[in-house]
Amino acid sequence: MKKTLLLLISAVILSGCAGDHAKVKIENLLPFDRSAETVEISLASISEKLPDVNPSELLVTDRKGNEIPSQLIYAGKAKPLSLIFQSDLKAGSSSVYFIEKGTPSDYETKAYGRFVPERMDDYTWENDRIAFRIYGPALIAKDGPSNGLDVWVKRTDRMVIDRWYSEYLAGKNSYHDDNGEGCDSYKVGRTLGAGAMAPFVDDSLWLGINFETWETLDNGPLRTSFRLTYPPFEVRGVMITETRTFSLDAGSQMNRVTEEFSGLDKVFTVAAGIAKRDEGSALLFPPEKNAIAYRLDGGEGGVTYVGTLLTTSATAVQENSEHLMIITRYIPGTPLVYYTGAGWSKWGFETDDAWKDYVDKFSQRLNSPLKVSLK
Repeated sequence: MKKTLLLLISAVILSGCAGDHAKVKIENLLPFDRSAETVEISLASISEKLPDVNPSELLVTDRKGNEIPSQLIYAGKAKPLSLIFQSDLKAGSSSVYFIEKGTPSDYETKAYGRFVPERMDDYTWENDRIAFRIYGPALIAKDGPSNGLDVWVKRTDRMVIDRWYSEYLAGKNSYHDDNGEGCDSYKVGRTLGAGAMAPFVDDSLWLGINFETWETLDNGPLRTSFRLTYPPFEVRGVMITETRTFSLDAGSQMNRVTEEFSGLDKVFTVAAGIAKRDEGSALLFPPEKNAIAYRLDGGEGGVTYVGTLLTTSATAVQENSEHLMIITRYIPGTPLVYYTGAGWSKWGFETDDAWKDYVDKFSQRLNSPLKVSLK
């Protein structure tokens, strides 16, 4: 009788413990280490394991009970859709984390972006590695149209864009000069800049103009994302519209970009393009990588590297007088996801091979995502 009672008590205790947390197992199937890799788990899956926990009370810990920074992802919705955190995994290894009820700490911001009306409607964003911006409507009257992607190289893991803008507008410093943290030394002009996309029809790029509206979807501490809409522009006599959604995670050199075009009913080709300069050169990859890369020598400003990867099959890689392009097909009604980003020789990418290795391994990570199981 006593033995039976003890077994029943043990079963109740174990049952209660099982409901207190969800166990997350993560596996790296690739033969190299993966650092600051984002793990994303839907709240629907978490709610099945922890039905009574408010999303705002979700806490992530490792095996030793250490709290791991996390972020609820809203993607512009009123209620959160998923939870993200980041993991470092050795080659071919696995790790375990736990999601439980608790009070999350105030985590350090490692991804941030905002609309910058005080600087002619820029939208600028950054993480602890790199920064980017894209141009809004107020700039057209001064510099003409440009829907390309700009790069701000960094050599600090701190968030800098607010301070750089403030000092620039106050006349204290120029973000075009490297004052020890990085700078904006990349020129976009009337090009796609650092890997923006445009329709490529009749062997020609059809460029839009500056974005018309913006919406911040998520904003740190681990991911910043936003959506831009563009006014109609012509493609072979037809007016089309474009929506771009950018997402940048902490620790990554690469943006996730979702392109949506409407107005053309048939499949057409699009190109992600990197602006060419006299002081630049292409870095080539095997066709199966679906990637292009470019180096831009800035003299004492160092070398800025740009890389672009498709998640769809490339139909061609081409160069014209202004761009190195990677071309693919766009299916109307189907958002197209690709990645583009940059690095700097003064912070982490001292050689061409270092940047090519990063782009190559990023491609492998896309093709072999972390294996995540929730118990």
